[in-house]
Amino acid sequence: HAGSKVLYLAGSVHALSADAYPLSAAFERAFNESGTLVEEIDLAEAESPTLAPVLLATGMYLDGRRFDGSVSKETAALVAAHMKQSGLPIELVQPMKPWMVMMTVAALEVQKAGLDPNLGLDKHFYTRAKNAGKAIVGLETAESQIDRLDRMSDPLQEQLLRSALEDLDLQRSEWKTLMSAWRGGGAGPFAKILLGPFTPYPAAAQSLVVERHRARGSAISARLRQPNPRLR
Repeated sequence: HAGSKVLYLAGSVHALSADAYPLSAAFERAFNESGTLVEEIDLAEAESPTLAPVLLATGMYLDGRRFDGSVSKETAALVAAHMKQSGLPIELVQPMKPWMVMMTVAALEVQKAGLDPNLGLDKHFYTRAKNAGKAIVGLETAESQIDRLDRMSDPLQEQLLRSALEDLDLQRSEWKTLMSAWRGGGAGPFAKILLGPFTPYPAAAQSLVVERHRARGSAISARLRQPNPRLR
């Protein structure tokens, strides 16, 4: 609460299956009582046909380097194992920077798990807000997210990739527990599963989690201080 202004904060899952719906009444009540939907990014930007070329151009080495020459042999082997499980050749990721490899492996894992980004909470409420004529705000831009990843040093990108690989392995084994915690609002178990893989990689956690969350919190506070915000 900020005076008469109200913010409903909900944890999002970017890819879900159809059985995640219908959502609990708390989600519906918060959405119906809000004038503005605030998400990680405005999905109108994410769905722009101009984004994919930017992502590919930024995420690829243009100087002849290769992925397996930029990370440790152990990390390269872990990625190769994930690619093999997906039935794809490791050569597919060799032109990619480590952060781009991370995104590629994560997308493959989502596909293997039978999850669909089009059923994710972000997309679900974005579509509803658009149809209802509600304002839609992104706390970040897709290009700023790409830039943050690309500005990381190769060692930091490798940290991020390793934490993501370990997170994927853990989520695969504990997906039911993760979803049960999310549905029930169990922040403790949810955070333990999602943030646990970052423990050995504090620099990656600082860049990808701590700094971004602080910036998001500041952006939300600023909107609540506006004289007539449409954020409720």
